[in-house]
Amino acid sequence: MSQLYASLFYQNEVTEIFSDRALVSYMIEAEVALAQAQAQVGVIPESAAIAISQVAQTAIDQIDFDALAVATGLAGNIAIPFVKQLTAIVKQNDEEAARYVHWGATSQDILDTACILQCRAALQQVESLIHQCYRTALTQAEQYRSQVMIGRTWLQQGLPITLGHKLARWASAFHRDLARIEAMKARVFTVQLGGAVGSLASLQAQGTAVVHAYAAQLQLSVPACTWHGERDRIVEIASVLAMVTGSLGKMARDWSLMMQTEIAEIFEPTAKGRGGSSTMPHKRNPVAAASVLAAANRVPVLMSSLYQSMVQEHERSLGGWHAEWLALPEIFQLCAGALERTLDVLQGMQVNAENMQRNLECTQGLIMAEAVMMALAPHMGRLQAHHLVEDACKTAVEKGIHLKEVICELDQVKAYFSAAQISVIFEPASYLGNIQDQIDAVLQEAKGEAM
Repeated sequence: MSQLYASLFYQNEVTEIFSDRALVSYMIEAEVALAQAQAQVGVIPESAAIAISQVAQTAIDQIDFDALAVATGLAGNIAIPFVKQLTAIVKQNDEEAARYVHWGATSQDILDTACILQCRAALQQVESLIHQCYRTALTQAEQYRSQVMIGRTWLQQGLPITLGHKLARWASAFHRDLARIEAMKARVFTVQLGGAVGSLASLQAQGTAVVHAYAAQLQLSVPACTWHGERDRIVEIASVLAMVTGSLGKMARDWSLMMQTEIAEIFEPTAKGRGGSSTMPHKRNPVAAASVLAAANRVPVLMSSLYQSMVQEHERSLGGWHAEWLALPEIFQLCAGALERTLDVLQGMQVNAENMQRNLECTQGLIMAEAVMMALAPHMGRLQAHHLVEDACKTAVEKGIHLKEVICELDQVKAYFSAAQISVIFEPASYLGNIQDQIDAVLQEAKGEAM
């Protein structure tokens, strides 16, 4: 990603986690843990593990990244030239210990384990952002629980809702995101160590013991078997991120539509230089929504690549595994960036209650047609009530008058309701169903949970 665009689409901490330097640092961490685990089990001398661990503390500053980049293009993955450089660095300090660097492992063991370490660190950032979005959405749902606005279906005015209800629905989505992340951790944060074809034949009878010790060193779970060719763990992580990003896209679509000039119900926070136009001084563009929607547009394409990469050949793949290196970091970065921008909007959104009231009235009462129908239905049956109100709506539109005026003149309605009762029926706040119960349920769901 161009640095010019990074501030628009990415999030700094997650971008750093997937930087070249960070990747190599995680690979060093994996190699050190492998040496320590093997020494613990007795596969390599303890002195070798100590020497490798000591050298690794400063090894990142001795890695030649330019040479590594060139060699990676020739080798087919970064692990091969990386191991050569790391071995040479260890050899400078302890020639005997250098013999035991990367002992019994294959390139994919180190790269997959480093990838899982990256994912764990990045997911902590993502999870923190979701928590912040969740808390903020809950606060806003409570604050605006009684702010009546129009609910829309198929981009048309439907029935009254409240802004708090919309925000409660968003909060509930964040709650589900957090639950999905928590549920998958034990499955996906798993060490990789299988050797050339997954059998760990290079470690002979000590393979299982080394895997357990290796996982313990890195605080990762132990897989039942090697997963070089079974990429469901990587895809599960990315799939959850894709769902998060998709939900954020829905929210951004909503608030961007509510920012339209003719609607003007909600606005993104203001700041100098934010949301302007190069040619139209009056513009106030939904720039955060643009970033989030771009992420929601891009991530499904990247997910397609990961899903296709699950179809791999035999024990280790050609090309499918490599495609993950491009797609997974970008999915993480786009998701984190979208979360950061959504949080900014949730924390600083500006609500125009007057315009919400104006938009409720712009159809001259047509949005309350269902309320009138349901009030009449017990007296004349739902279908007859529907026909009666439908004809009244047509009359109101043709004459350009308020629906209540037409309804009040109908003898079929006067037989059951006074003018005062009809006025109550036409109050949007009187036709909100169980919205407040739903908001309470979302707020109650959050109580007592670690947020």
